[in-house]
Amino acid sequence: MKRADLVLALVVLGGVLGSPFYNTALVHSQLIGDAPVGVQGGVAVLCVGLAMAWRATTRRGHLWADPAALTWSDFDGSRPRTLTRRLLVDWATRFAAAGYAFAMAGVLIGFPADLGGALGMFVGVAGLALALARRARVWGEAVLPLVPVLGVLPFVPLWTLAVAAAVAAVALGWSTPLARAAGRRELVHHFTERMVRRTSAAFLDAWALLPAGRPVRWRTALDGRFVVTRYLVTGVLARRHQLGLPLFLALGVAAAHVTFPAVTSVWLVGMGGYLALLPFAAPVAQVYRVPGLRRWFDASNLRLKATTVVVLAVLAVAWTAVVALLRVPMTVGAAVAALLAAVAVVRTVTRGALDFGALGLVLYEGVLVPMGLARQLVRGPDLLLIGLVAASFLPG
Repeated sequence: MKRADLVLALVVLGGVLGSPFYNTALVHSQLIGDAPVGVQGGVAVLCVGLAMAWRATTRRGHLWADPAALTWSDFDGSRPRTLTRRLLVDWATRFAAAGYAFAMAGVLIGFPADLGGALGMFVGVAGLALALARRARVWGEAVLPLVPVLGVLPFVPLWTLAVAAAVAAVALGWSTPLARAAGRRELVHHFTERMVRRTSAAFLDAWALLPAGRPVRWRTALDGRFVVTRYLVTGVLARRHQLGLPLFLALGVAAAHVTFPAVTSVWLVGMGGYLALLPFAAPVAQVYRVPGLRRWFDASNLRLKATTVVVLAVLAVAWTAVVALLRVPMTVGAAVAALLAAVAVVRTVTRGALDFGALGLVLYEGVLVPMGLARQLVRGPDLLLIGLVAASFLPG
């Protein structure tokens, strides 16, 4: 990207993100309306934002190195500094987004009475996330990011969480950093994954970015009848490590409902359910991306898609139950939105390969817009958008 284009993109992004601060009344009317909202909504946004930012740092995306660089130019001792710098940039970016969400919620609905406790918890949790991300994984690390969510409970003081997180961060600060202990095998493995993601993103092959499965101890998983159903269920079990994402998305939906009551649960459940179900559609996406695997199934496209919709609908019902437990109203429209999310996900991952020869360039205001490519990319989200608009008119 050219420098002028980057500056223009940053200016536009700054204007959009700054809108709640200089155009507060308009944004307040669109997202909140006349519904009464307590300042506890700001605490919910802070807690969920910290949980999501913390979860993102547990991936340790900074631990990668070019194998060529490791072979020919890894002699000056700069590798630990490089890895640490990447960690700091990733960590700061994620927690800056959480801080922005909290500031926006505070401007729109008011900051909590215990603002000092909220800021202390932000600093403590951010420090603990950094301390954990710089060292080797610990047991139970996947559920630790749920700890900030306890701040939503009225009987849990924010200062208690802040002090506990700060003490734990200081205690972990003496451990050996991964930037010095990581071996070549781990660095090259993460580099390979990174290159796959970058190449897939460059060619807009977003479904190659869906999570890969892990081994499942079920020897007879694909034996016997109903092989399509067995394959899909096994694929979901192989991605059991992704179960944390739907839970965090459910918390995000609950926080959005508390903070922005003008946005109906139909839209929150529909969009949240789409993102929650997408990783578990990777098995059928793989079938449509690999022709040899597709020929292995003695089933029509209709049967394969219908079976996938049923499996994802079961997951959608379970996810919707969790959202309902978080006191998000489950109207008829919201229930339909959850099922629409399952259908939209299947429509998304079963599309064919992108045809870059059918760009369908259209000149609009002096800018060439690839309408044909855009039409291919929105396959799935288009059905979800139309369905959510229709579901919004269903009675509560």
